[in-house]
Amino acid sequence: MLFLFAVCSMMNGFPQFQYTVVADIVSCYYRASLNDINWTCVVYMVVFLPLVFPVMYLMDKKGLKVTLVIGAVLNCLGSWVQCFSFSPDRYIVIMACQTIYAFGQVFVLSLPPFIAGVWFGATEVGLACAMGVFGNQLGIALGFVIPPTIMTNDCTDKVDISYELGIIGYPMAAINTVILIVIVCFFQEKPSAFPSIAQATKNTSSSDTDYGKSLKTLFCDMPFVLLLLGYGLLTGTYFAMSTIMNEMVLIHFPGEEVDAGWMGAIMVFAGMIGSIILGALLDKTHKFKLISLAMFVLSFFLMVGYTFLIQLEHIWIQFLFFTLLGFTMTGYLPAGFDFGAEITYPEPEAMSASLLNASTQIFSIILTNISSPLLQAYGDFFSNVFFCACLLVGIIVMACIKCQLKRTNADKEPSDTKP
Repeated sequence: MLFLFAVCSMMNGFPQFQYTVVADIVSCYYRASLNDINWTCVVYMVVFLPLVFPVMYLMDKKGLKVTLVIGAVLNCLGSWVQCFSFSPDRYIVIMACQTIYAFGQVFVLSLPPFIAGVWFGATEVGLACAMGVFGNQLGIALGFVIPPTIMTNDCTDKVDISYELGIIGYPMAAINTVILIVIVCFFQEKPSAFPSIAQATKNTSSSDTDYGKSLKTLFCDMPFVLLLLGYGLLTGTYFAMSTIMNEMVLIHFPGEEVDAGWMGAIMVFAGMIGSIILGALLDKTHKFKLISLAMFVLSFFLMVGYTFLIQLEHIWIQFLFFTLLGFTMTGYLPAGFDFGAEITYPEPEAMSASLLNASTQIFSIILTNISSPLLQAYGDFFSNVFFCACLLVGIIVMACIKCQLKRTNADKEPSDTKP
């Protein structure tokens, strides 16, 4: 079940940065501004916000399979719409397909802790959550690598670019169609037996969750509110950097679109390794606050180092620091979900994850719309200093969290609840 979800999530993650990573080429081909191309990514963040609460309600009432099937349907629909976007006069069509993908993301992005909690035991849930996020991150990495590798640098060659866009679009449509069929036919809602005491207790005591009450509980939970702020600052910085990656690289190394794509991909691949390591560490130690603070502090000092050293104009510096920042920032994505589920137990995992994702989208929109104009007007030094300031505030916020291991303590308590 985790594999099926990860593949679906991968195909949803692929399109998010597929245009921004080659923003200069796509901007010229579609005769759109760089900000217009950035919106092919920002729309993911904007769409998430009004839909997050209705989708949370759907997850809670209809369950895992219905939510995932809707996400797979939207993936499939978006990819087929993309097949009609290859002409240079169809920027509006690429915005339409990106918007449909963005709708699908709302149904997919918050499911990893839900799947991990339903299908895996207490000693496996952190790693399972990391593997669930792994799929989406793999898709993003492929989205960074494949478009700049396939597409020509000559944006005036309309025939070649249209053909190359088709090489990307048609296989996506075919793969998403197959994934949808497989999920509908084979995905299961839950296992025959509860994987943990916490899950069994939660199932019997909260079989009819009061959605409004759960939301109120979460928003009145100060440790979780602080986590929302800190997580949003870290992940918002990461997604803002990913959105303007092409601009960050080309300002120092013109014509290196392929390298820009590989930097984004390496950042994500390093994050996958980081997420698996962090997931295993959290399962073993349950040191949620300590590990979180360590990731925030490392990210801050790495960002400070990058801000000053990139002025030396060596491309290996960008590769090195994006790799290390990927390990700490991207790697923390699933760890934050697991932290949220831990301190908000027995509230639904999907609800805490959805709110964390909403925080990510809010900060991503704000940080992207501040950092991109800063970079274009004053250069990347000032946009990087801005990112450093965001991470510093994140450290302060995370240090203030009072961590109570509610889910871990529930698994340690004896229970007479039977699956």
